[in-house]
Amino acid sequence: MFKYVTCLCIAGSLFVLSAASSIGFVKSTGEFRVDGAAVRGNGTLFDGNLIETAAARSVIRFADAEVTLAPESRARVYRDRTVLEKGSGFVRDGARHVIEAATLRIVPSARDSVVQVEITSPTYVTVATRNGAAEVRNSSGVLTASLLPGMALAFNPQAGAAAAIKMTGYIKFKDGAYFLTDETTNVTVQLMESPDVIKYVNVECDITGSSIPDSKPAGNASQLVSTVTVVPVKRRKAGAYIPGGTAAAHTGLSGTAIGAIIGGVAAGGVIAGLAAAGTFSGGGSLSTP
Repeated sequence: MFKYVTCLCIAGSLFVLSAASSIGFVKSTGEFRVDGAAVRGNGTLFDGNLIETAAARSVIRFADAEVTLAPESRARVYRDRTVLEKGSGFVRDGARHVIEAATLRIVPSARDSVVQVEITSPTYVTVATRNGAAEVRNSSGVLTASLLPGMALAFNPQAGAAAAIKMTGYIKFKDGAYFLTDETTNVTVQLMESPDVIKYVNVECDITGSSIPDSKPAGNASQLVSTVTVVPVKRRKAGAYIPGGTAAAHTGLSGTAIGAIIGGVAAGGVIAGLAAAGTFSGGGSLSTP
């Protein structure tokens, strides 16, 4: 009898341990793979599992978030984050659940945020929001973009931390410091004082510069920037200057180029394309493969 009770206790302990280590489950109407093994229907997930979708999308349900992987996508899942390695995925019901793509960390800012992340090429990642907002940070934790609902930005994470910062916005002076908030990414930086920065206070300008490592910017600025060029937008619109050169011209934008630390190109057709594809459709379609 004692041995029987002991066996029951051990079995119960193993069951509790197994349940406790599970981080959620995945379901799909088609076949998908978990750590290389083919699965159909649904399966239990554990920290570090690699999920690969085929022709159908798969829905991953965590305790406090839901992540949907599009067909032909791949992601490694953890309790607090999803690492997208290929394709596209979007998160909902998951404030603070991190989506990692390349060197970027994308975090929904609210419980009702719906955020899509897509690896569009080996060098570009697109982030789009519908409900709520999201923050994008680089590998150093520096705020790269603050997306409002309905925004879509494309990033080039491989540009590296040494890439030039290119921003457009109004230079402001407050509490003894100079600031600029980028019109595309909504990110604020502190500008080091220079004759051009002082000259163009309250003027909309294109600036290029570089981040000052290990600096402590004032106010709510994400970093301190040493400016290289400061050009009023009205001069650029007249054709005298286009920051970012051909990169800005090719995107149809004037003044905002792709950047590694600060930046992102407004991906104009992304939201409409996602809506047409049903990615951002309402109701229960987000949680049903």
